Amino acid sequence: MPLGISVVIPTYNNAPLLRETLDSVLRQSCKDFELIVVDDGSTDGTAEIVKTDYPQARYLFQANRGPAAARNEGVRLAQSEYIAFCDHDDVWNERHLEVLLQSFSSHPASALAFNNAEYFGEGVQDSKLHLEHFKATALMAGIVSPRVLLWDYPVASMSVVMVKKEVFQELNGLSENVGALDDLHFYLRVAAHYGVRYVNYVGCKKRVTGTNLSKMINIKEINVCYLEDLWTNHPEVIRAIGPLRYRLRLARKYFKLGRYYLQKNEPSSAKRMFWKAYRANFVNLRYLWRAML
Repeated sequence: MPLGISVVIPTYNNAPLLRETLDSVLRQSCKDFELIVVDDGSTDGTAEIVKTDYPQARYLFQANRGPAAARNEGVRLAQSEYIAFCDHDDVWNERHLEVLLQSFSSHPASALAFNNAEYFGEGVQDSKLHLEHFKATALMAGIVSPRVLLWDYPVASMSVVMVKKEVFQELNGLSENVGALDDLHFYLRVAAHYGVRYVNYVGCKKRVTGTNLSKMINIKEINVCYLEDLWTNHPEVIRAIGPLRYRLRLARKYFKLGRYYLQKNEPSSAKRMFWKAYRANFVNLRYLWRAML
């Protein structure tokens, strides 16, 4: 496999913003990369934009299956040693690829490297960093553990990640069955087996719109699926985090979902979540009390 980077961009009905994303990729200081755009069933002018204005990009259209499936397909087509992802509405800073590649040069045993992001757009203060200074400084100390990845959630999105293709394939890529947090599910599986490194550079400007802001702040049952799947199918992640710590987090997630369903006037769903919370943490009688009520 030749050295270099494959940049994979999954997109779906985002023609107005896609140009800015693609332009930011092409402005990278590191030029040794191939560009792959996976169109996940768009019905707008995405295909025309990519094919006409960005002939250097490899364009693939597939029936709509979600961003995880689109990223997996992009990696399948990739011909490089390293994979970098960028969401179709984010903007990379010029040295993003360069600094991540340097991290692999300095720590060749690592499997995944990521950097920081700043937010811009609706509902957030411009230039708000995903990782504040004290967190970024702490992460620079060495290998990032699964516990840190889960509890502090320092990875802003797939747009700040570079991973070795062989590791991605060995772990069967992103799960297409764990809901909205398939990316965190993947990071935890990587960190349970390999080294993960943080690079203290703001590599991405992450756009916040009304659509993706609602996904960030809403509590939905689909956002606990990744925890349930890890508990059932990936004991190595649970061991790395600690079973008790993991169960406590799972119980809190269920309890929040229970309260969410009460607010939505869905008492049967709320009761189901409260019982799940109690089974995950039977010491907390508050969960039992809410379930019985």
